[in-house]
Amino acid sequence: MTFAEPSKEPAPTEVEMLAPVLVEGKRIENIDVVKEELARRPGSVALIEEKEIRQSRGVNLNDVLQFVPGVRFQTRFGADEGQFQIRGTSLRNNFHHRGINILINGIYFGDADGFSDFESIDLLAYERIEVYKGANALRYGANTIGGAINFVPRTGYNASLLQVRLQGGSFGLVMGQVSSGYVTKPFKIGHMDVVADYYISASGSHQDGYQDNSQQDRQRLNANIGLKIGTHQEVRAYILGGVVAERIPGSLTQAQLEDNDQQANTLGGISPFACGPNQACKYGRYYNLIRTGVAYRNEFTANQFLEIIPYYSYQYVDHPIFQTIVQDNYNVGGEIRYSNTNPLLGHDNVFIIGHQPRYGDTNQRRFVNNFGNRGTQTQNLSLQTTNFGTYLENQFNVTEDFIFIAGGRWDYSIREGRNQLFSPFSGNMTSSRTDLRQFNAITPKVGFSYQTTPTSQIYGNVSRGYEPPINLELTSSVNPDGSTPTSAFLTLDAQRAWQFELGTRGITDDNRISWEVTVFDLEMQKEIIASNINNQGTFQNAKGTRHTGVEAGGSIVVANGLLAPGPKNQSDTITLRSAYTWSLFKFTDDVVGGGAVVAEKSNRVPGAPEHYLTGEVRYDHPAGFWIAPNFEWSMVGYYVDSLNTTKNSAYFITNLRAGYSYNDSLSFFAEGRNLTNQTYAGAVVVNDSLGRFFNPGQGISGFGGVEWRFN
Repeated sequence: MTFAEPSKEPAPTEVEMLAPVLVEGKRIENIDVVKEELARRPGSVALIEEKEIRQSRGVNLNDVLQFVPGVRFQTRFGADEGQFQIRGTSLRNNFHHRGINILINGIYFGDADGFSDFESIDLLAYERIEVYKGANALRYGANTIGGAINFVPRTGYNASLLQVRLQGGSFGLVMGQVSSGYVTKPFKIGHMDVVADYYISASGSHQDGYQDNSQQDRQRLNANIGLKIGTHQEVRAYILGGVVAERIPGSLTQAQLEDNDQQANTLGGISPFACGPNQACKYGRYYNLIRTGVAYRNEFTANQFLEIIPYYSYQYVDHPIFQTIVQDNYNVGGEIRYSNTNPLLGHDNVFIIGHQPRYGDTNQRRFVNNFGNRGTQTQNLSLQTTNFGTYLENQFNVTEDFIFIAGGRWDYSIREGRNQLFSPFSGNMTSSRTDLRQFNAITPKVGFSYQTTPTSQIYGNVSRGYEPPINLELTSSVNPDGSTPTSAFLTLDAQRAWQFELGTRGITDDNRISWEVTVFDLEMQKEIIASNINNQGTFQNAKGTRHTGVEAGGSIVVANGLLAPGPKNQSDTITLRSAYTWSLFKFTDDVVGGGAVVAEKSNRVPGAPEHYLTGEVRYDHPAGFWIAPNFEWSMVGYYVDSLNTTKNSAYFITNLRAGYSYNDSLSFFAEGRNLTNQTYAGAVVVNDSLGRFFNPGQGISGFGGVEWRFN
């Protein structure tokens, strides 16, 4: 949903601005308080609540973000890893994640340089998902131009004592989850009253996959344990673990897609330098991840709190692709955050300031891929990333209806690298390169939110965005001029943007209609793009690009009591909801690489459809039954290369979801996808050197499951 969705339930989506609420001694937020805070944001935000997560497959982010305009997630091969972008700021994201901050309960998730994975995030373990587009993510200190997505986990306060969920479906999908949450009775530690709670979720899944060589397995653990100490302190420990195994089918050419969209990539030869065909060379990705952190919160006086949040993670990766990559990734960091909600000059005021240190240490070894087995070592790469970020934001109620927001962030990043290369024939070292790069920026933000009615607002903001390149981009093998690097890092600069945003959101007094419409413009400088230079993939800065667009979404209750008339909240309802995104992303200057034009001025930045529309009609019956046909429509073809010579075709996909709640404990759900069995590419690989631009979407498929809860 984009902001608030009409419902037959009594006023859960009311957005009337209220005075700040202090919930003493615990961090568990009432959902209405969360909505009030989101209503104060001077820009586009979205909230996906627990009900919507539970009534989806929960396989990947598309299942829960489908109706958030401006946000696009498309799976690469039916997995929970895919092409993810907000307002086009990470279209270079041909694999994995960059350009958007991922947060777990407001705590940074991912590597210190901004690179990350999705596969260890189990959607079913979370109570809600908050999406902050662009500079709105400054609330949590996020610095990426795209914004942030915050996953808020369940706790003992909002979880069942025992919950079991099982589901299965097409292409060999089998998923299971067992979870438990509990809150103890008060007890004493010394002279202090203490209440403890816990939540733990263990899940596993397997897919045979739609394409050849696309099998996937996941085992995930999510847990947190909290102690509420007295009325003003809380300590919460977080643990996230993941064991991920997946084969990679690869993207296809247009001819391959049309001939057989279930085949794996077969292009590329086999040599000591690169192993080409995905299935023959056993392309895959296997990793173990453990992440732990502690959050301490102290409301040391009225309307003020201090949070201290250290975390640590370790990831081991075994990744056979063109060569086999083996990594050890260590990340440590944290945050100290202070908030003050005391009135200022007799007006409501919210002030927050925070500091975020992060450090990452990566050791990467690369080996010849000998049909999936490790051959001669060809690389030993050592990378250290140090980041310091300090941010502040102040929300001041100029009047009861008008909120002025100002803030900013300072970022300082150090990247150190040593890259040793070895002959694939003899194993002897051929070169050793070192480098040190520093990135530094101050990024301001101002905005406003004006309450036009008790349940609607207009908002706007102007901000500066800043995003250094990630290590994977810095260590590519070809400089933008086509030369071989003589140091460990390419000559890449950070990308920057002036961001402008204006919009309106709200809900009618009778809760029947909700809406959000936002116009945005990002004037980008030195946007980092994926390029094909001298038939080799690399990264470079574009001199100037412009990302302009409109995001519109909403819902309307079109009928009540059609087949089951009765009092309010006891009759059936029909609800329509839709999300539309217009994206016009252009190069504003020529881009040159390797002595040739990579993109001409006025060319489209590749990778995103200009017009994208989703819609759903949902019928709810008071007996607990619901059914919701929906569609995804990429309305026109869009370019997949910066020269604008090749397009991904338009497509229209129809899906159907349904469910039945037998009682408060037992529920069933089912989903059919791509019911007309369209052949299409949902995700693309921009500027691929072999023309393998297209990741096939899954064919006609069906899924179903059951969930049982004991409270």
